Amino acid sequence: MKKAAYPFFVLLWAGLLACMGLFCAFFAPREATAEETENRTLAAAPVLSAEALVSGRYGTELETWLSDHVPFRRQLIFADRRVRDVLSVAGYEDALEQMGGTSDALSAEDVGEEELKELLRTPEAVSTPRATAAAGTPVPDETPALPETDLPEAPVKNPEKPAQDPEDWPDTYPVHLAYDGRDYDIYTYRKDYVLAFTKVLDRVAALLPEDGTLVFTMVPSSKVANRYVSAKEKTDFSSAPEALVEAFGARNVHAVSTAAVLEPSIRAGEYVWFRTDMHWTPLGTYKVYREMIRLAGFEPVEWDDFDIRTEERFLGTAYRDEPSDYLRARADQLDILSPKFPVEFRRITSPGQYTEIPFLNDRAPSFDRYSVYLGGPNGPWTYAECDNGKEDRCLVITDSFGLAFVPMAAQHYGQVHYYDPRYFDERRVGATPAEMIERYHIRDVFVIVGDLHSYHNEFILRQLSSQLGD
Repeated sequence: MKKAAYPFFVLLWAGLLACMGLFCAFFAPREATAEETENRTLAAAPVLSAEALVSGRYGTELETWLSDHVPFRRQLIFADRRVRDVLSVAGYEDALEQMGGTSDALSAEDVGEEELKELLRTPEAVSTPRATAAAGTPVPDETPALPETDLPEAPVKNPEKPAQDPEDWPDTYPVHLAYDGRDYDIYTYRKDYVLAFTKVLDRVAALLPEDGTLVFTMVPSSKVANRYVSAKEKTDFSSAPEALVEAFGARNVHAVSTAAVLEPSIRAGEYVWFRTDMHWTPLGTYKVYREMIRLAGFEPVEWDDFDIRTEERFLGTAYRDEPSDYLRARADQLDILSPKFPVEFRRITSPGQYTEIPFLNDRAPSFDRYSVYLGGPNGPWTYAECDNGKEDRCLVITDSFGLAFVPMAAQHYGQVHYYDPRYFDERRVGATPAEMIERYHIRDVFVIVGDLHSYHNEFILRQLSSQLGD
């Protein structure tokens, strides 16, 4: 019986192949179709001709068309991205957002009470300037000062702060929304956690030279901000913990409230948070950059001073995780800002070696377009080498929320270093973050984190703290 069935299955298979061939040759669509989820155009079916068959072009184009039109392609892509996110192969924060948590659930829980007490007991380090770089590093022994013409008239760097008593401050600090007649405390942070967080920032700031500054901001995700954006009656969007960081941080530590900076922009109808992605838009980043760079002693450049490339349809991580006609109709616009001078982005791959990475990976699917800026946050250490005549260097400590800030900071520094504490690997980098700050004569540090990695989370309190050493 089995042998008798062989001819039947052979004929059936040959018939299916013949039908597929006829469909491809004569009936398949000859027009390319746009695919928003991948931000590209899917291949059109090739035209059958003797020349195409002889040259082999028909077979190549047919293979491309078949791979672009696999049944259930979109569903398979979404499933693949979810698996990769859960395994941290791609967008780490996106996986956390998908899981619906506010803690860093993929690596550890929030920092516990004993660790919190230990952080609060950590003595404040003294900021001292350094004269020489670590042996063998290709940087000058001294970092020349910027010419006077490059310095802004205001503000004054590192103003002295008045002494504060923690007992005079409230015990809790919310991220607050008030709209359409109702009030919401979206997150509420305890004072001792915020003070411990500030202690870690102080330890970073203590590694800087006397004229160095650390500027911090926490960015609410679009899930929070867009509740306010879509409200009819907007009353308040504020974040209280930054005031505590500003008051109790070292003299060269400053905090900017992203919520306070961008609340007037929301009222004015400006496009500062994505609709289909968890991040702020580059315009939102730019507005907060202006405040942060002033605190570092520079005058911000204008929006038009950047090269701006616009992608009209950006469907981000929210659409990827829950595709819907509603979000599809509200596709975002992605403005990609880059300096007008040459910048080379280098990712350290091993001690003393690096590989050049693209400014933006054009092969990335649409929903990853923001998070793959500058290679994404996954590398152990990356920096931008800027051909702008500047001598100062800065460090950006960030999750994916700070990536769009890097090209803006490049306007003011000869090198902009950036790293994500979750992915730091001392063996690959060949030094601790503290040693890298000294090796490259880092003058200023910018700490930019999303609300998932803020005051209660291990991102700063445990991961960054342990990497600094004691």
